[in-house]
Amino acid sequence: MRQSRQREKSLSQRSGIPSEIPKTYNPEGVEGRLYREWEEAGLFDADPDPEREPYCIVVPPPNVTGALHMGHALNNTIQDTLVRRARMKGFEALWLPGMDHASIALQNVVERKLQREEGKTRFDVGREAFLEKCQEFADESRKTILSQMRRMGASLDWRRLRFTMDEGYVEAVNEAFIRLYDEGLIYKGNRITNWCPKDRSAISDLEVNYESADGKLYGLRYRFSDGKGPGPDGESFAEVFSTRPETMLGDVALVVNPDDERYTELVGRRVTVPFVEREIEVFADSYVDPEFGNGVLKVTPAHDPNDFEIGERMGLEPVNVLNPDGTINENGARFAGMSREEARKAVVAALDSEGLLGEVRDHTFRIGKCDRCGTVIEPWLSEQWWVSMKPLAERAIESLERGEITVYPDSWRRETVRWLSNIHDWNVSRQLWWGHRIPVWYGPNGETVASKESPGEGYEQDPDILDTWFSSGLWPFATLGWPEETPDLDYFYPTSLLSTAREIMYLWVARMIMNGLHFRGEVPFRKVNVHSIVLAEDGTKMSKSKGNTIDPLDLFDEYGTDAVRFGLLYQSSTQDFAYSYERAQMGRAFVTKLWNAMRFIATGVFEGDGEASVSDRWIESAFNRCARDYDALLEECEFSEAMRRVYDFAWHEFADWYIEIAKTSPSSETSDVLRRVFIGILKLLHPVMPFATEEMARTLGASEYLMRQPMPVYDPALDDAEAERVLAATKAAVGAVRAFRNEANVSGELEGLLPDGVEADVFSKLAGVRVVERIGASRAALPAGDAVVEVALSEELRRGEISRLEKEVSRVAGEVSRAEKKLANEKFVERAPEPVVAAEREKLRANTALLETLRTRLEEYL
Repeated sequence: MRQSRQREKSLSQRSGIPSEIPKTYNPEGVEGRLYREWEEAGLFDADPDPEREPYCIVVPPPNVTGALHMGHALNNTIQDTLVRRARMKGFEALWLPGMDHASIALQNVVERKLQREEGKTRFDVGREAFLEKCQEFADESRKTILSQMRRMGASLDWRRLRFTMDEGYVEAVNEAFIRLYDEGLIYKGNRITNWCPKDRSAISDLEVNYESADGKLYGLRYRFSDGKGPGPDGESFAEVFSTRPETMLGDVALVVNPDDERYTELVGRRVTVPFVEREIEVFADSYVDPEFGNGVLKVTPAHDPNDFEIGERMGLEPVNVLNPDGTINENGARFAGMSREEARKAVVAALDSEGLLGEVRDHTFRIGKCDRCGTVIEPWLSEQWWVSMKPLAERAIESLERGEITVYPDSWRRETVRWLSNIHDWNVSRQLWWGHRIPVWYGPNGETVASKESPGEGYEQDPDILDTWFSSGLWPFATLGWPEETPDLDYFYPTSLLSTAREIMYLWVARMIMNGLHFRGEVPFRKVNVHSIVLAEDGTKMSKSKGNTIDPLDLFDEYGTDAVRFGLLYQSSTQDFAYSYERAQMGRAFVTKLWNAMRFIATGVFEGDGEASVSDRWIESAFNRCARDYDALLEECEFSEAMRRVYDFAWHEFADWYIEIAKTSPSSETSDVLRRVFIGILKLLHPVMPFATEEMARTLGASEYLMRQPMPVYDPALDDAEAERVLAATKAAVGAVRAFRNEANVSGELEGLLPDGVEADVFSKLAGVRVVERIGASRAALPAGDAVVEVALSEELRRGEISRLEKEVSRVAGEVSRAEKKLANEKFVERAPEPVVAAEREKLRANTALLETLRTRLEEYL
């Protein structure tokens, strides 16, 4: 005994365990201190190392428009977990930080600020001064975001911080544009775009939010130019139904379906567009839906994408009636200068006054709104720069179909292939100021030159900028030094994994795949994890306007960063989830449970004799399997299941059972086993809960950072099926006695027989049963899995046991009856998988045997 105490004392002294360990874990006093230590020690740094296998994740760059949100908290936790795990598995692991200039988003923020504080627009202050204000805002926002990422515990290599407006990145963007231009994959053309009148810029199809709106369907009448009616009814006009009557000012034709017999005589006639007095012809085109309105369609190529295609087929010249700010231009006759809304009312009133307004119906339709400012989008014909996407998409489709990129879940791989298969050319020019200026120059004699620098005197640069997604689409390789052939690019590309939300699978992920293959000849990443979206508590999408957003920093303050990180991963799956504060509480309770276990291990004295016990072998075997399962789940991005696996082992198997066994039935090896398994648990959890686990390891005397220690590796030699079987039986037996005590309100020691196949000392001490050779007829038979635990009863307990057994007989008899009926069903036996049928048969066998035992015991009491 004395030798055991001396051994524990000397172990504490050697490991540097503090004599006074706080009773509770204090995240506020730990997190900032540890993060500074890690960063100063260079633990996050990664450089090409031919002796190590690379592992690289480039962070999806947050927009420099404000604070991080819960989606960032989840995704950063996912990435940090995987990168920290990779470091501990021996990879040269790089998590590369960066931020996106977010042209339209930041410009909107700065313009609102300018209007609010100075009452001016960007046009009032001019391009140069406005860009200075954008840069100032971006710089301040960057500081905020970087401090928040550090607060989250993000182990980013801060030496490599990239920004999409940095000089080197601008070089990469210009290089990509010029290469595509020289290859004939970028061209300038007049096409219909989604135009935001407030931003005065084109935006992507994917940046338009569609919603239902209640409006009107107006009957618009066009008089026949020859003054004659179309038929025996003598009507002198053709009628068309439209939701946007103001666009009739730009009409260049009417069309009907060639198979619509109502309008056979109408084809070839000419009508006059009201107010602008433009004569237009009636054509036949199969695009027209005879069921919509009255089956006659007006063609306005400058203001509708479908009309544009009809006009292209028929060689019709478009007429644009809108200014960039959405007001009616000079082609709108008396309505020039009016806003779209004003013009709609005025056109309807004018039609009515001239007898040209037909039926007006209530109508529900879809309208598109700008994702950034909420303005109703106008389909508008304008000259833009376009990328030919089909040649780029073909290689990406092949790559995805060959499995060169693994996507979790795989349904998003299939969806991305579908989108790429139906891709259209991409409008990449934006009529904004904040962003990458298009590297195209126009010469004094009409020359057009794509160049990073001015070709010479008299050349003017294109005023437009590039869509933000054009620059961010280069992210995985431009951040590593492309277009230069750098050692970083050679070593870390292709990157290992990208983690992102599904909302930008098309905007960003698909484009990175195309660009990676086109510019580097390889996919940009080997895996893509599409994570769930964190919703508000009521299950709706978080929105500042709704006031239902949750600030992750507030959660870190209240629960501790580790607790929030663990809770987020515990909830994360392929399905969106409503954020639960209970999971943060659960994470905090988990940290507390581990802290208490650490204090017990650090300060406890375990006096035991003999070699390793069955319990010692069991916990090492169970931990070995936990490490295997946990690592495999993280490899497959099954974060929720991974958290459940390690939580169940650490809380229930280790803390609830093994520590209790260590207190009552230690062997001479228990102290070492306790410490070894607990340190293993800390290592498994360190990528998820870095602060608390580091502090606990340090308290236990660790001389090296956990991040520099190896992740536990599954060892088949540690599997001990016999020890696990014995402990399973022992836990079931102890649980049966404890349940009996609770139900019968029994305290104090019981006498009982030793069940078969259990660890005797553990059973006796944890169940509070004095094992004897024989007991009288008055006994309780307690089901414990496939076994039965028998304990002696007093007369009072005998009567209570009769009642309990009667209930148990009824329950088990019901299970037997259910299984018999199920197995008597021929369809079930024939159609169900064999393992399912076999499991039912095993349940029937076990319950039949148990029922016989219970009935026998009941008869003995009666």
